[in-house]
Amino acid sequence: MTLLVRSLAGAAAFALLPSCSPKWPSNYFPAGLEVKRTLFAGGGGGFRESCDAMVVEITDAAARRTFPLHRSKNGFELELPAGWKSTPIASGDKGRFYTGAFGGCDDSGDEPLGDLPGSLMRPGAFYRVINHGEGIAIIAPQSKLAGFYYFG
Repeated sequence: MTLLVRSLAGAAAFALLPSCSPKWPSNYFPAGLEVKRTLFAGGGGGFRESCDAMVVEITDAAARRTFPLHRSKNGFELELPAGWKSTPIASGDKGRFYTGAFGGCDDSGDEPLGDLPGSLMRPGAFYRVINHGEGIAIIAPQSKLAGFYYFG
């Protein structure tokens, strides 16, 4: 009986823990990406799964220099860091799954902040699929937004 009471008390204490706001996951983004301000941060989790969603505004300088152009024999070429791709998102990268991701983790149906979902579907932004599809990082230089979503 004592074990049952302790188990129930532990489960109740875990359920009452506040969901913490995630920290900007700079390890998933190119070095030097400067965050101007956080527009949205939400997270939550259970025993084995967690979710983090963030949308930030990046600085003007970061929007200009995160993906630099380099001169090549054919003119100019965009230099993407390893793992990054240009939008529109490739059909094999679960585009429909990610388009609703930047509204948060609670399935509330809220509209995502900014136009990161739209940025995934048209040229001009850059994304990186994380951990075999459990997450995505996106940078939309024209709108000066970056986002991160992870569910795994």
